Amino acid sequence: MPFGPLLQPSLGLSLLKAGLGEPGARIEYLTLAFADLVGTELYRWITTEAPSDWVIGDWIFAGALYGESGGEIYLDRVVRGCGLCPPVDEPRLDEIRRARRMAGPFIAACGERIARASPRIVGFTNAFCQQTAVLALARTLKEESPETFIVLGGANCEGAMGREIVRQFPFVDAVVSGEGDRIFPQLCRLVLAGQPVGGLPGVLTRDRLPDRGPVPPNAPPVEEMDTLPYPDYDDFFAQWEASETGRELTPQVLFETSRGCWWGTAQHCTFCGLNGSTMAFRSKSPERAFAELAYLSHRYPGRFILAVDTILDLRYFETLIPELIRSPLPLDLFYALKANLRKDQLRALRAAGITRIQPGIESLHDDVLKLMRKGETGLQNIQLLKWCRELGLRPAWNILWGFPGEPIEAYGQMARLVPLLTHLTPPQSSNRIRLDRFSPNFEQGTELGFADIEPCPAYGYIYPFAPETLRHLAYHFAFRYPDGRDVTAYTEPLAREIERWRSAHSGSALFFESREEEIRVWDLRPIASELLTVLTGLERSLILACDRIRSLQQLVAELEAAEGRPVSLDEIEQRLQPLLDRGLMIRQGNRLLSLAIAAHSEPPR
Repeated sequence: MPFGPLLQPSLGLSLLKAGLGEPGARIEYLTLAFADLVGTELYRWITTEAPSDWVIGDWIFAGALYGESGGEIYLDRVVRGCGLCPPVDEPRLDEIRRARRMAGPFIAACGERIARASPRIVGFTNAFCQQTAVLALARTLKEESPETFIVLGGANCEGAMGREIVRQFPFVDAVVSGEGDRIFPQLCRLVLAGQPVGGLPGVLTRDRLPDRGPVPPNAPPVEEMDTLPYPDYDDFFAQWEASETGRELTPQVLFETSRGCWWGTAQHCTFCGLNGSTMAFRSKSPERAFAELAYLSHRYPGRFILAVDTILDLRYFETLIPELIRSPLPLDLFYALKANLRKDQLRALRAAGITRIQPGIESLHDDVLKLMRKGETGLQNIQLLKWCRELGLRPAWNILWGFPGEPIEAYGQMARLVPLLTHLTPPQSSNRIRLDRFSPNFEQGTELGFADIEPCPAYGYIYPFAPETLRHLAYHFAFRYPDGRDVTAYTEPLAREIERWRSAHSGSALFFESREEEIRVWDLRPIASELLTVLTGLERSLILACDRIRSLQQLVAELEAAEGRPVSLDEIEQRLQPLLDRGLMIRQGNRLLSLAIAAHSEPPR
């Protein structure tokens, strides 16, 4: 349902369809139909640019679920009143109003068409801004075809959220909380046999609805990932080719090699609500992962393949990635991973066709990263951005701020650092943190410094429920800082520098040419004091040695070997200072990193 991702099939539904093995099962992509109706530009703005805690997609379909009353109040208090800069303009607001007016007739037409097929079971994937569209169509189908069994699953259905859906919406027959791969086929068999499904683990129904105490356990997760079927994306691509969207945009193929997060099992990043209660890390064997990738690339050729894994399995550097390097598959892959990888590991990713990565950087300051429990340093994050530029990798990353207790001075320090980095890939976005269900910030909110945690205000303009009910339905939450800190004020200098970074990036460069006795450093950043710097002797060795992060103590031994003579800390400090003054290197405490890129660098693909 809208507003699910537009360019991608649903991996969850595609796995469930393949797991059923039923020729009568099919997936309807009403995402494509609604985008054709309201326009792909508005649809993509809603799904990729509008703040997620507006849940604007849910507001658009709330009228189809509850009627049109009170709609303008949402626009006044949530969209106009959010303080977004630049604000949402009136033409965009008119497009949003128009989409809301279209939602009701769209749901009615879809319900009538689907009901004519007399489906015995209709299942909805329900994640993030899909909920009111899901519920509106589910209610319409139940009215048109009372014998149709309605079942929901997905991120909006886990735990307390799923229980509240069953409690508040009687036209929903069952909700699956957690991974549905094992339970859904059993549920379908019972429904087709006319038997109750409420006894299945993780399946919530009204006749077995627990009280408001502890939420029942989830459905059993998949433990052996190799037992999953290959996803069936045929329905998506058939509907894509028939849609207006299919003539304008390029779709993607989703690829899954693991579930859960190996870092999260050790130290859960405080802001992350992904994975819910299924944090345990499980991955496919390299043989299965390669076979599935080969299958997908041949069945859906010429498509960008996006791995949905929360984090790359590091064991793949010894298994899957070498196999991809050896294979003739013409790949263009995306993976999420940690930012503390070695240069040889990044080089292997590039050689394997993994050209786009999401390294989870989130900040460039050690103290803020510690509050997040990221397990890496600001200098490591910059090092990764530098190596990505050199090796031709495209990193997608963000900056988060607004963590309780974060040092205000960290943002002034990052603002002064940013002008040195304009030759590196800038962040895609920079925002105050969200408080999401299942994250440590939500589960341990008081302990971690949040006060007055309650559902984001948008929910109150979407659902006609009491605050306690909204708390069970909501995924995004608002909060207050007990010390009254003004996050916007102290992060404004950094936000301003990030905008300059984005503007300056395309014309910025900092690279060196290495010769036998010298290196020539060319500086095309806006802050450059000299276009060309020629370095010899110890300065040359410093730039080369600090391609990766080095401490002063490590440099002593390395520079003595490079120079063939004793080198003291005092001499290193003396030769280092001009390089720091020109912004060719940066220093954090006792650690140093060169910022210049080798001239043989490959451009990003």
